[in-house]
Amino acid sequence: MTRPRLMQGLHWLAILLAGGLFAVPAASPSPDSPAISAEVLARFGEGPTSLSGSASAGYRSEIERSWFEGRDGLAARATRTRIRALELGAENLEAPAVALIALAKGADELGGAMLAARLAPDLPLARMAEARANWRAGEYRAAFVAGWQGVLSIPRHLEGSLWVAGTLLLIVAVVLIFGSMAFIAVVGSTELDCASHDLGDWVSPGMPTFARVALIAAAILLPLALGEGAMGLTLGLFAVGFAYAGSRMRMALGLAGALILIGAYPVMNLAGVALTAFEGDRVAVSIHATVQGFESPRDIAMLTAAAPDDPLAAHALAVHARRRGQNALAFERYTAILESRPRDAVVLTNLGNLHFGAGETEAAIDAYQRAVALTDSPTLMFNLSQAFARAFRMDEFETAMQKGQSFDAARVAQLSSIRSADFVVDLPIPASAIRTRLLSAANGDALAGHWLRRLAPGMLGNHYAAIGGTLALIALGAGALGGRFEHSSRCGRCGRRICTRCDGTVWSSELCEPCHHLFAGTENTDRTLREARIRQLRQRERRVRQYETLAALLIPGVGGVLAKRPDLGIVGVLLFAFAATSFVWHRGVVPDPLAVGAAGSLALLIGAVMASFAYLMVVLASLSIRRSS
Repeated sequence: MTRPRLMQGLHWLAILLAGGLFAVPAASPSPDSPAISAEVLARFGEGPTSLSGSASAGYRSEIERSWFEGRDGLAARATRTRIRALELGAENLEAPAVALIALAKGADELGGAMLAARLAPDLPLARMAEARANWRAGEYRAAFVAGWQGVLSIPRHLEGSLWVAGTLLLIVAVVLIFGSMAFIAVVGSTELDCASHDLGDWVSPGMPTFARVALIAAAILLPLALGEGAMGLTLGLFAVGFAYAGSRMRMALGLAGALILIGAYPVMNLAGVALTAFEGDRVAVSIHATVQGFESPRDIAMLTAAAPDDPLAAHALAVHARRRGQNALAFERYTAILESRPRDAVVLTNLGNLHFGAGETEAAIDAYQRAVALTDSPTLMFNLSQAFARAFRMDEFETAMQKGQSFDAARVAQLSSIRSADFVVDLPIPASAIRTRLLSAANGDALAGHWLRRLAPGMLGNHYAAIGGTLALIALGAGALGGRFEHSSRCGRCGRRICTRCDGTVWSSELCEPCHHLFAGTENTDRTLREARIRQLRQRERRVRQYETLAALLIPGVGGVLAKRPDLGIVGVLLFAFAATSFVWHRGVVPDPLAVGAAGSLALLIGAVMASFAYLMVVLASLSIRRSS
């Protein structure tokens, strides 16, 4: 969609540069326009040549025609064009707005940006241009308001919302995958010392330390050497962690494995769907282009071919005819749509507007009232009130106006400010209908497969279920094996290794025999020696706490693991990963479709800042729990 939008923007840029003095030839009409009776043509004041030409002959649309009317200033042209666009159901004139932003420089930057925001109020790019211009002009409060409006406008903009959603989903998928892998790595790494000792004892009790380290390293790195990439290394550390961890830590490791699978397919697939939405349903893309006003002859030809079996395509052709001033053709198309979809409130409203424009007030009121029974729309209620006012039915006019204000007072006030008895507004094709078409035809398997192969280049990367099955087998095997032999450990006081095979008997897995006698058997210990030893242990404890604090601050997840709070550990890793990834990808993972601008970056950076703050709180909570234990 970037290329048609760019071409239309260049078209309007040329118009603005020319000062609006030269007309641009209109696109050629569709050769497949249906025959229209002379009666219908007469109702709308169109002659037999209406279909071969256009009421807006010499221009691409009635909206472009309104720009060329008169020779007044840029602001007056923009206001007049905006009003005409509202009448024709074009809520946002994005192409001229982008052109105005490109032209506005220096002293004209603020004025051009404000005009762009007026022409396309739901275009995040225009709002952010207004914010930037206000900031440079020293209007900081106005800049903040415009910037915030830019962020809030993202969900209302089809391409912008899909771009941000796809970027955010990809970030979430990467966070779930690599954040969970990092947590597994942290847990497994903390148990490597004991695992190397026990594995060495299992092979040969007399094995030297360096040989034990080499043996455990070979075992863990074997899947990596077999070509399974980062996932292979994770599997080895997952096995070590699951064999040595307690029940709570095993639950956290199982959760981490599940999050890897969730990120690798469902979330990554959804990201692919959002990012490639405009590549699936070509007819829906043409519908969107027509609604936005940058349709090409190819788009119209495709819609014409699809219209007999596709009501949304037929609706887009009606919109196209209406904007080209071919009201008789638009009337015929809307009437045909109602035969198959009699409860379409948008079509009923726009058909009522055609009756209203032709002076058929009662027919317009009938169409509006049928639409009112189907939807709650402030724009529709405004149209109905205009028809009641023309028919001098003032009580009903007041009722309709009040009901519209109850739906959206600001919208009714905006339309009422036009102060024209002949002004009514077409309803646009719902963006939700186009979004549903685009998303239902899109497929994210290619993106999910790409990342899965990067995660596990070998056999495991053939399908995400292979990773899930391998993790489950490792968990079962490590869990069963872990309960069949006595694990070694480290004394929590002095750090000495505790091993029943080496020492014969031990007091506990957390306290070695010398420390037990030092703190429990005080009657048999020399007081002076005992106090000296305790001072040494306390000094050691302070040093260890300092190292642990430093590690908790520098390595995500370590704080929760050391505090024996795996929930804090995994949450901390995920928050850190989200903050870092959002910051790195704050400009998106694919090019901006000339719609979002800095609004997307601002939204992602806000998310990164919030995640960073939450991560800091998790780290502080972990350190507090560790100190109090």
